Amino acid sequence: MQFLCFPTTFLLIILIPSLLFLLFIKNYRRIQNNKFPPGPWKLPFIGSIHQLNTGEQTHWKFYRLAQKYGPLFHIKLGQVNFVVASSPSTAHEVLSTHDIFLASRPKLLAVETVGYNSGGIGFSPYGPYWRQLRKICTLELLSNKKVKSLGSIRYEEAHNVLYKLRTMAGSPVNMTEVFQTVSNLLITRTAFGMECRSRQRFISAMTEAIALLPMLRVADLFPSFSHLISFFDGSNFQMKRLRREMDHVLDEIIAEHREKPVVAAEGMEEDLVDILLRIQAKGELQVPLTMDNVKAVILDMLVAATESTSITLCWIMSELIRHPEVMFKAQTEAREAFRAKKKVEAIDMDDLYYLRNVIKETLRLHPPLPLLLPRICTEPIKLSGFVIPTGTRVIVNVWAIARDSKIWENPESFCPERFNESSIDFKGTNYEFLPFGSGRRICPGITFAMAGIELIIALLLLNFDWELPGGKDLMDLDMEEDFDGTAKRKNDLYLIATPNSHGTLKNFI
Repeated sequence: MQFLCFPTTFLLIILIPSLLFLLFIKNYRRIQNNKFPPGPWKLPFIGSIHQLNTGEQTHWKFYRLAQKYGPLFHIKLGQVNFVVASSPSTAHEVLSTHDIFLASRPKLLAVETVGYNSGGIGFSPYGPYWRQLRKICTLELLSNKKVKSLGSIRYEEAHNVLYKLRTMAGSPVNMTEVFQTVSNLLITRTAFGMECRSRQRFISAMTEAIALLPMLRVADLFPSFSHLISFFDGSNFQMKRLRREMDHVLDEIIAEHREKPVVAAEGMEEDLVDILLRIQAKGELQVPLTMDNVKAVILDMLVAATESTSITLCWIMSELIRHPEVMFKAQTEAREAFRAKKKVEAIDMDDLYYLRNVIKETLRLHPPLPLLLPRICTEPIKLSGFVIPTGTRVIVNVWAIARDSKIWENPESFCPERFNESSIDFKGTNYEFLPFGSGRRICPGITFAMAGIELIIALLLLNFDWELPGGKDLMDLDMEEDFDGTAKRKNDLYLIATPNSHGTLKNFI
């Protein structure tokens, strides 16, 4: 065996450690460049689930973690890595800069099982099918023209609310139930039309389905064991039963619509089901709509619209009753705007500037979705200097952003005047105020939701004076939240409505 000469041996002794050192530095930098943002410490298997088991609502806890670890932090819950954005700049990165790589949703067991394999617009993966659904929503289902054409339904249901409140004048009324009922009727009439024998069955099944949709269900945090967990906690049987019930009800509703005369020929207004069936029958779509797709879109839109509308109405009245000076200003504006009106028209709502600020301020303090629906990385991306790997779920905490004292003066105070002379809106371009999200996945139903909310609140302020039952002090009103994906009042809101001489109730009856 021939040995290496001394100079060669010496060079290798020098070069090999140097090469190994350079490789170490390269790998170290790669590891450093791919590490997650800072976050709470983890335990084996469960990750940081223990961090959330503190009695606080999840969005509150994420807010406190952001204060400790920064506006972009990492938390591992079970088997799933989450990155949470809690500032306008990090929200902009998530919802605009890297929107295309974060436009898909993670698979959630309840949505897969009850929601027809995530076939609705809310949770379907980003791609040709989702883009097609978005186009249908924008041009057909929820266009400005369509929302305007639904004005008669909004007025009829608002009339029913006013009539009920007048019959209960002087007695405590559960306004939470009132708002849930009117929201359900608004959206189901929009979707199914006036005559629908199965409406109440659908509402009952939908209400039960909503309870299965919290974002951080244990089964979804352990994807490898999700079916096993759902089997042992009983939710698997409940989801399958609801799917069968929902499927049966939707089949009945679709059959009713197919038996109707052609709406165009009769001069009737198309409802949501009519539109979807018409589009499906044409067969001109890039991705054909199956009947399960149609059902998924119906279910998805109704769940989202019903829950968010009723929650927002309830928080608006809660804040108004706690702030009589704001209530007085909003009532005065409505009564002056409609003083000489025999009937309130949609165009009249444009004059209610202060009421619109009240709604904005309520959405700032009480966004229905304090944590926007999770997105999933489809490619590695860089957020705030950290490389976020594929498969990470990314969440924007809009509740935390709306309470950032660097952005909002006295952020905990209810002050509609902060929007006076302000260009800040909820259309998704102001990242300090994102109650409906932003980017490709922004809520497509903003116009529809706001039309109903503005009308109902305006007519309640116009026709009635309001007080708490039992002469309670206004600031004693319980404002505790309950978070299960949406942030609603924990306890129902009871108010007393007293008719006044300013209202136009007689014109609705």
